[in-house]
Amino acid sequence: MKAIRRMGITVERPRDGCYFWVIHEDVHCDGHYETLERAPHACATYAVALAEGYAMLQRIHGRKAGLDQLLFARA
Repeated sequence: MKAIRRMGITVERPRDGCYFWVIHEDVHCDGHYETLERAPHACATYAVALAEGYAMLQRIHGRKAGLDQLLFARA
């Protein structure tokens, strides 16, 4: 049985029209989350940044679903 990983996605907005997803993990199971992955480029909207972050979280967990499938599923 695989160990459960405590992870979360946040979206940072350093300025208007510039959104970055960030994936955090509670590596030591102590309630303190550390940055695991960060978007390599800015997204134009919060929704796109969140969708891209979710797609990365899926890839981290070994699933093949990419951003195209997630955006298609939302339509």
